[in-house]
Amino acid sequence: MRRVVEGILFCIVILPTAYRPGEAESQESRKRVLSGDSRGRHIVRDAEDLCTTCARLDELAVLGDMAGEGFIQRSRVATRDSLGRYWIGQGESLKVYDSNGRFLREVGRAGEGPEEFVRIALVHADTDGRVHVLDPRNTRESVFDANFALMEEQRLPGRVASLFSAAALNRGYVANTAAEMTGSPFLHIIRGDEVVRSFGASDATGPQDAMRSLRILAARSDGVVAAAQRFAYMVEMWDSSGSRLVEFHHEASLNEVEIKQVPYNLTDNPVPHEVMAVRFDDADRLWVVFRMMRDGWERHYEPREFPGGLVGIRQRPNSTLDSIYESRLDVIDLQSGTVVVRARLPGLFEAFAGDGLLLEERELPNAEIQLAVWRVTIDGR
Repeated sequence: MRRVVEGILFCIVILPTAYRPGEAESQESRKRVLSGDSRGRHIVRDAEDLCTTCARLDELAVLGDMAGEGFIQRSRVATRDSLGRYWIGQGESLKVYDSNGRFLREVGRAGEGPEEFVRIALVHADTDGRVHVLDPRNTRESVFDANFALMEEQRLPGRVASLFSAAALNRGYVANTAAEMTGSPFLHIIRGDEVVRSFGASDATGPQDAMRSLRILAARSDGVVAAAQRFAYMVEMWDSSGSRLVEFHHEASLNEVEIKQVPYNLTDNPVPHEVMAVRFDDADRLWVVFRMMRDGWERHYEPREFPGGLVGIRQRPNSTLDSIYESRLDVIDLQSGTVVVRARLPGLFEAFAGDGLLLEERELPNAEIQLAVWRVTIDGR
């Protein structure tokens, strides 16, 4: 079953004082993104020569020990540093594994002081070998060197406390939180803890719209930002000056039923298909990873009663994630505006761990978790 939902975008672009997007960059961004109709809207279709066998996957490492300090929890927060090590967010700390998946050490602990975290939402490695950790609850960015030493901390605006997703943007971030009120701007450029530019307009009417306004984000080196709706096949492209470049809509709906507030149920508000991750590649393409509900997924859920008389669903004890979900990768050529590559992925893939690196979540029979890192290569395109 497919379902459909409308959503509102509310993002924050966080940039340090030294970074100032220029007009030349904005013009270059426009050249490299397909234009739309009079409303800036482009209908995405599958290319006539859509390739379903061009994506090659190679497993690089399996992370997570069954016993000891290398035990790992579910996570969509991951990066690979310049030494090939994997840093995996675990909420209040990070666990670091070598290129072969061997556990090295834990970084950070719970708290509000130096090297302490409340909720790690993003981790990324820069070209200088440093690892940046974004903690929205502490409204702080922490930077570590290659020897795991804390180098510096940067305060962030208080509004990022409700951050949903983020992506590194040059020497800053683009981040998404829930829309706050009707007509309010939903894109903000921030230097330090100061908002210096706001643009876009939200049509959210209150807290109940928060889920519909969530976005999955990616950023390109020239300042172009991709903001994908969570439950629909729609991606907005913006430049760093605040201009919307184009809005991509695939002709096939991701979901056919409007997504309501949780709890999900088996009748009028079933679990939806979902966009999990997006990224740009060097060939001017956008990669989109979906989590799709398998046929017969309903068999793996049972009713659950919530406060207020609401009836939802919960996963049956003997069911695994792989029996409920499958994953799909679409690669969109930004110049033709078509999907040129599509692949069904052999597992539950929910995040990128770097350029061309996908993170797979594996649920073992004893309910323990492992994460596998795969390199995805597009052949012949």
